[in-house]
Amino acid sequence: MGKLACLLASIALTGCVLSIEPVVPESAATVDARLLGNWNEVEGSGQVAISVAGTNGYALAYTDSDGQVGRFEARLGRLGRYLVLDVRPAARDSGRRAPEAGALIRGHVLLTVEFAGDSARIALLQPDSLHAAVVGGALRLSQIANDDQLILTGTTDELWRGLGPYLARPGALDPQGVWRRIAGPGAMAPPPRATASTPPARQPAACFEPSPWRDADLLFHRDPHWLGSDGASSVDLGGGRTLWLFGDTWIDRSGAGTRRSARMVSNTVAIQRGSDPATATIDFYWGRGPDGSPAAYFPDRGEERLWLGNGVRVEDRLVIFLNRIRSTNTGLGFESVGWTAVIVQNPDAEPSAWRVTPLDTPSNSLGVVVGYAAVLRMGDYEYAFGSEDPVKSHPLYAARWPVAAVRRGNLLRPEWWAGARLGWVPDSSGAPRWPLFENGSSDLTLHFDETSRQFIVVQAVGFGPADVTMRTAPELTGGDLVVTYATNTFQFAEHLADGLIYYPRFLRLTRCR
Repeated sequence: MGKLACLLASIALTGCVLSIEPVVPESAATVDARLLGNWNEVEGSGQVAISVAGTNGYALAYTDSDGQVGRFEARLGRLGRYLVLDVRPAARDSGRRAPEAGALIRGHVLLTVEFAGDSARIALLQPDSLHAAVVGGALRLSQIANDDQLILTGTTDELWRGLGPYLARPGALDPQGVWRRIAGPGAMAPPPRATASTPPARQPAACFEPSPWRDADLLFHRDPHWLGSDGASSVDLGGGRTLWLFGDTWIDRSGAGTRRSARMVSNTVAIQRGSDPATATIDFYWGRGPDGSPAAYFPDRGEERLWLGNGVRVEDRLVIFLNRIRSTNTGLGFESVGWTAVIVQNPDAEPSAWRVTPLDTPSNSLGVVVGYAAVLRMGDYEYAFGSEDPVKSHPLYAARWPVAAVRRGNLLRPEWWAGARLGWVPDSSGAPRWPLFENGSSDLTLHFDETSRQFIVVQAVGFGPADVTMRTAPELTGGDLVVTYATNTFQFAEHLADGLIYYPRFLRLTRCR
């Protein structure tokens, strides 16, 4: 049975999970243009047409294989990391008659939605798992259960607060079904608007032709002590100087140029002089332990180590965003425990003489690592982008501060993008944060392309099997767009055996003619 057919069955009280009250409150509802249009069920035979209804709702018309049409109303919201659609029968298709009489009751069904190009992956709540969580006390919601139906009877507030954390539990959702678009718009959620003079609507998509840039790759091979890193993000310091921010880095104290005698430290930095990396000079900087052994430039903090995200020069100050990482015995062996930032009071000096001050930074309920993905100045604001995971793909969120606040090192009261309907909301607001787009990477970069008059995001797709991890460095010259990507491997022994991997590399992108 396709997900849409199961939706019809749910609301007719013949399976799946139903709630009496809506899960998504009206105050949290928004509209996302990617949902609009006509869709086919890949596993089923139904079709659904989705259009906007009112200021923050949707109208759905589902047509089954026999040509029967069911009409629904829906609200879109966000519960934790999930985009969710709260669906119920339209008023003219619902009633109080029994299901066997052909009417649908006016209940609500919740679906999670994940977009990927012209496809959408849809999942319903798993009834048995939900029932077990309620009975076992892990989820405090009232319910009515029988052989054919699980009905949640809590208020909207109870459902909203309870189901948010629950969705993150393994087994909370049924296997995903796939909808495939057959017509309609596929627009990305709008980028943040800085001022009334924000660039106009997008022109035809920017086109670039990539090619390896071997001469530029040599930039990162000029110091026999610095032997490669995971990640390379650049910040324009002005005056022909570019700051490079690196993640885990191999440092060989002996200068023999081999990783077998090297130590990996959490982060390092470098200063490039000259805008063309093929001809520029570069100096690398890292810390020193009490015995002179290599250490991270930004020191580890007890059990936490710091990975460098992005940064921004703000007049006579430099602000750098960092990801706080802790080792674990599960998964990839590490996890993010939050974000932080530092301010450099004298960025025109060499990093060995920098005066660095840690900044107070607020936590957020989504676990977004603010500024780890990209930092961008537009108009009177500094925008910082991030996702909830330091590695995998997740929705990308945006926070911002006035430029003057960032220069003072005041990051405590950001504003968050809350969708096209609400715009930017203060950190204290209870409105849900809204991602710019789904399936973002923590290692992406975003900038505005003057030629195409649109924002360009460069990122990897996936983790592990992804071809490259890319970052743009728009302050560099030598191509219409310059991209760095980090080569990596899960096999630690390969780091020691192959001196060509784990170095950042360049791609030179030339605009299509």
